[in-house]
Amino acid sequence: MHTEVPAVMPTVKIYFMTHSLSFLQKISLCLLTWLLRAIAALPQSARLRIGALLGRLSKRFVGKRRKIMAQNLQTAFPDSTAAWRDEIINEHFDRLGADALESIWGWYGKTEPPPAHTVTGAEHVEAALARGQGVILNAGHFTQGEMSVYLAARRWPVHAVYRPNDNPVIDELINVGRRKHVVSLIDRENTRAMVRTLKKGGIIWTAADQSFHGKQSAFIPFFGVQCTTNLAIPILARMGNAVVLPYYVRRSGETYEVIVHPPLDNLPSGDDVADTARLVHVLEEEIRAKPSAYLWGHRRYKNRAPDQAEAAVEPE
Repeated sequence: MHTEVPAVMPTVKIYFMTHSLSFLQKISLCLLTWLLRAIAALPQSARLRIGALLGRLSKRFVGKRRKIMAQNLQTAFPDSTAAWRDEIINEHFDRLGADALESIWGWYGKTEPPPAHTVTGAEHVEAALARGQGVILNAGHFTQGEMSVYLAARRWPVHAVYRPNDNPVIDELINVGRRKHVVSLIDRENTRAMVRTLKKGGIIWTAADQSFHGKQSAFIPFFGVQCTTNLAIPILARMGNAVVLPYYVRRSGETYEVIVHPPLDNLPSGDDVADTARLVHVLEEEIRAKPSAYLWGHRRYKNRAPDQAEAAVEPE
């Protein structure tokens, strides 16, 4: 089912600065804010063209990251050619730059009207809300991640789980924009806040698909290679009595498609490893649809199962 998103956005509370910044940091914040507002004022077509150019230029300065991407793609798609991997990486940097400028528009631009987009599967969220049940929008790390949050928050009252930036000025710069749309931002370490939100029937947007080595992790196949994976999603669903909905946003040119998958049967089942493996499979299918949109620069395969330790690994 494809539907156009209504123009009315959820009412959210606007939050102010969360960091205690020095005078020089505040000056930096003001200057950067003006710059981002200028970028956000550009027409979408110009943002996408300029962003793609900047993304392609940035490729020259991240040689180590390019090597990681190439190795990750070779691991995930072992039958691929070097030419195909190069093409995916080139397209990825184009998308990375373009989607970065789109994110800036979402943070600091006039977001009415929104970019052209459709929504598939909104009824799955609406059904959970009608039951008073919490919802986990289980996303992934794609170039259009920030627009993924924006388009979800445009339709529903969303709490976004995030990792605070190490630089307080950059963290403030980004989160001032994010807070325009979401009900709240939840630090990814704050499990209690997530569970509390879900138990109250709230909606959480989160992406737990990157490498994670800790108590709540297990070796799970990612494109056929056993590597450490976060088990947080089924655990949160069980603790918060929430439904898990795989949630992805695709961009084709200037148009977006929001995709909300139906809940997987019997999830959480009590077997967190099996549940996570099922969610990873859905993620893989989304990545296959547009490999260049996924953030391959992350060292996803750095922690592998012992029996696969001899396989090729990402460059150090």
